[in-house]
Amino acid sequence: MKNKKAKFTKILLTTLVSLMITRISYSDILEEIEKRFIEIHEKVGCSVVNIERESQISAVPINREELFKQFGLPVPEEKENPSLPRKEQKQKVTGTGSGFIYSKDGYIITNNHVIEDADKITVKTVSGKKYPAKVIGADSESDLAVIKIEPEEELIPAVLGDSDKLKVGQFVAAIGSARGLEGSVSFGHISALGRENLRELQLQGLTFQHLIQTDAGINLGNSGGPLTNIKGEVIGINVALMLGANRIGFAIPINTAKQVIPQLIQGGKVARGYLGVAVTDVERYGEVLNLPGSYGAFVKRVQEGTPAEKAGIKVYDVILKVDEHEIQSAQDLVNTVSSYAPGTSVVLEIWRDENKISLPIILGERNFQVAQKTKENVSFLGMTFIDLDNQSREKLDLAPDSKGVLIENIETGSPAEEAGLFPGDIILEIQRKTVSSVKDLLSILPDLVNSGKPIMIRYQRGKQEPDITIISVAP
Repeated sequence: MKNKKAKFTKILLTTLVSLMITRISYSDILEEIEKRFIEIHEKVGCSVVNIERESQISAVPINREELFKQFGLPVPEEKENPSLPRKEQKQKVTGTGSGFIYSKDGYIITNNHVIEDADKITVKTVSGKKYPAKVIGADSESDLAVIKIEPEEELIPAVLGDSDKLKVGQFVAAIGSARGLEGSVSFGHISALGRENLRELQLQGLTFQHLIQTDAGINLGNSGGPLTNIKGEVIGINVALMLGANRIGFAIPINTAKQVIPQLIQGGKVARGYLGVAVTDVERYGEVLNLPGSYGAFVKRVQEGTPAEKAGIKVYDVILKVDEHEIQSAQDLVNTVSSYAPGTSVVLEIWRDENKISLPIILGERNFQVAQKTKENVSFLGMTFIDLDNQSREKLDLAPDSKGVLIENIETGSPAEEAGLFPGDIILEIQRKTVSSVKDLLSILPDLVNSGKPIMIRYQRGKQEPDITIISVAP
């Protein structure tokens, strides 16, 4: 009996000691993690800057008569001369974003969309000093930009890490001016790597993605700020959040920036190789074409006068390789070709008529405006719309100088349908701001949708007088 009691006492004491050690161990670990998070902010925070942007946009005064008629109200008497034309006015628009110091002499990395079309850029450092900044170079397809200030203080550049070594689950911190609140820091993990084909970002011009997904809090204003690892090394540049989602944000891998930034500093732009084809993934076409594997990029269209046409690439071809690199998808082809300098000679391996052939080709220079022509139609709020071109004007019997964005399709039950819009309508203004292209529209709509407030649309239907409607947006 005594032996059993002694044995039980020994087990109990061993268990208690083990629990005490475990508790101490967990406490120490948590304190160490907490210290490391504090060190991240202290180390990186001094390199993060706030970026203020000012720009002037055109705004046409609203037609009061049309607005009152829309809501069935009597039109008040005009005190001003109604025969006078309504003049286009200039309206100042401000925005805020983030960036981080790249070099002691004042080069700063941020997103292209933070400084795009800005008339005035002001950088505020952690010391509180403000400096005017000039754009050194910007690249819309990677959404990266370099601006420069002439500092009167000693700047501390951020330490760049290696995004190729990242693993899902790693701790990360996002630092920047979230919602205009400078120096905000949030912690989280890497949720996924290599995110591609995010449609809303593609439509805004971010072609080269391969993004880091994180659950660290990225809010409006964080754009351009650093995403760091637990060592305080910048491993990404915060670029976007997913509207309507909870803690899903994206960052550009820092290794992408390492390739782009030196070119922007040296020449103000990025020179990329270009083929001149519209391609898609091969899954749907593999069996029909008797492909030897499940990889490649299927050619849907060859643009006239491009390197692809000159080299003899044809519709229905499948591009299997560029030199020795095996092409896994349409996006992989774009990324691979773009990684070469214009003028580079490469050899394409093509699948044509159930045979592999080789085609030598000299790459041209990728042009963003040309690349945009291959994009699919844009969809937002249940509307699919495209730029109004000469062919559309002729089809709709519009004047040759008509401007606006053409609604091509309306989804059933969508906010656009509920607002009374129809395919063929021309969007002229959004919230009293003139829209002449899809790019104009996309520069306005996302922020308005995110606000959850009703959106006022001025549109034209056929040869009728322009009308105004309200689109309700759920918060």
